[in-house]
Amino acid sequence: MMVQIVPAFLVESEKEFEQNLRLVERDCTLIQVDVLDGSLFPNTCWYDPERIGALKTNIEIELHLMVGNPIPIIEAWKQYVPTFKRAIVHAEMHRPTGAVTGYIHDILNLEVGVAINPESPLKEIEEVIHHIDELTIMSVRPGHQNQTFGDPEHGGDLDSILEKIREARAHRPELVIEVDGGVTIELIEPLVRAGANRLCVGSAIFKSEDPTGTLRTFNDAIKKL
Repeated sequence: MMVQIVPAFLVESEKEFEQNLRLVERDCTLIQVDVLDGSLFPNTCWYDPERIGALKTNIEIELHLMVGNPIPIIEAWKQYVPTFKRAIVHAEMHRPTGAVTGYIHDILNLEVGVAINPESPLKEIEEVIHHIDELTIMSVRPGHQNQTFGDPEHGGDLDSILEKIREARAHRPELVIEVDGGVTIELIEPLVRAGANRLCVGSAIFKSEDPTGTLRTFNDAIKKL
């Protein structure tokens, strides 16, 4: 199964979004757009689907919906963004995960993923793990970029995250497993060896002096595995 670096967008404005897009679109096939409205985690960001849909690009987009009510946002994105392919909702939202993921997959005809926080055990999503296209394992507390990998305070150190990846891979060998938060060059090998095949990278790319060059360095690291 191919391993991908997925640039993660958590932006404050249309200008920042387009700037980031143009920096990476030649060196990736997929980006992740973070959606925060303050309802589930204490932060907000810019994710206007009409404006993003008007930006011409061939890059596929997955949405990471860190919100309490994801469906209206997903429906708007499906309407306005031609390259929108996959919606990732949080197991921690106060809605029945199976009903939400089923609606996204069966009614909206989109790929669907579920994200779980560092402290959340896999058993919290056992009812849906055989019905989703992707599992996103958070390695930081959701809501902010520029965090260090792992969340020991909440039970999410490196060893526990690697074990969660291995457990999910053993449970469903064909599942796409994504790791999101604080991923560095040094962490690529252990994460991939454990079974991850998508690695979201945000601040390590966009806070660097040369985002395009940094993404290429990440891509080169994957080719060497």
